[in-house]
Amino acid sequence: MSDSKRVISALVFLTATVLSGCASYTYSNKSSGEQTTMHPLVFEEPITLLDVVEANNPASSRGLITTDVLIEGANLAIQGVKMMIDKSQEKYIQSYAGNLSNNRFYASNSKIGMLDPDQISFKGFEITRTFETADKDREVAIFARFVLDENKLEDLYFNSKFYLRLDSISIAYSKVKLNDGRWYMPWTMFLKKDHVMNLDLTIDLTTNWISDDGTIHSNIPFGQFMLPLRNIPMNPNDPNHDTYFAALQQKSVAGSSYIIPRSRTFCTNDQGELGPCYGRGDFAINVAVTESSKSDFISKQLNENSDAIFDNLKGEDLIKAIKKD
Repeated sequence: MSDSKRVISALVFLTATVLSGCASYTYSNKSSGEQTTMHPLVFEEPITLLDVVEANNPASSRGLITTDVLIEGANLAIQGVKMMIDKSQEKYIQSYAGNLSNNRFYASNSKIGMLDPDQISFKGFEITRTFETADKDREVAIFARFVLDENKLEDLYFNSKFYLRLDSISIAYSKVKLNDGRWYMPWTMFLKKDHVMNLDLTIDLTTNWISDDGTIHSNIPFGQFMLPLRNIPMNPNDPNHDTYFAALQQKSVAGSSYIIPRSRTFCTNDQGELGPCYGRGDFAINVAVTESSKSDFISKQLNENSDAIFDNLKGEDLIKAIKKD
């Protein structure tokens, strides 16, 4: 065999070895037959304005806040800076979403006005992602419960705003690929294992209502929340695993939302007479989840330069890069 053929054969073997060496970690890369579902949470006893007032005993009355002011403020907030993740390596970045529509923010109608904050029934929501196992069973990959932050209820009175906190979360499997042990070359042995991932969860609230003059407002953004989690330990045997998730319980979620406006409608009084009133607040919750994992130098080069990797990389540079990774 000529020297050139030996070199070509060696490169083909090396390429095949690298490409086949990125094994998925046991608790990652789970997306077969996946389903993402959401469920609303409601208070058994709705929050009343009287409860909030008595708890905070405000010295002065709240200033008038119109829906126009709320819309302007919400739009400015949602146009703020969002976290962006480089999507050049698809298998190391995976996204999915959930939606919960036709929700009611209040337990009853109001005769006061569109922004009457009394009788709030919305308590929060849950989001769950499941996948199908090889045995056709369903496993829960991620579960998170978000609830109204009752430590900040005074803002319902002062600013017509509310906040969320993370009540509980569990992440058993990732959708994104996490590298397990990899063998690239005889002199590299097994490189470090990436058993952590990052997760960015964005919650957007939109609302629909009919104003007093009959104008229909549809799909108007009213609030946004963001939960960025970094270096999540995916191995349940990791000594940091339980401590990491315990620290997340009851965590405040960044962001806020204005209370949902009620639609102008008609209802009957105790005498059965029809008159104008305001509805229960129609809104939707949209959740976007992005998972990402860190890839080592070799994986990055293969994804971005798979055709010309060996034309542009010298052996000594490759070894130096592996040692640094």
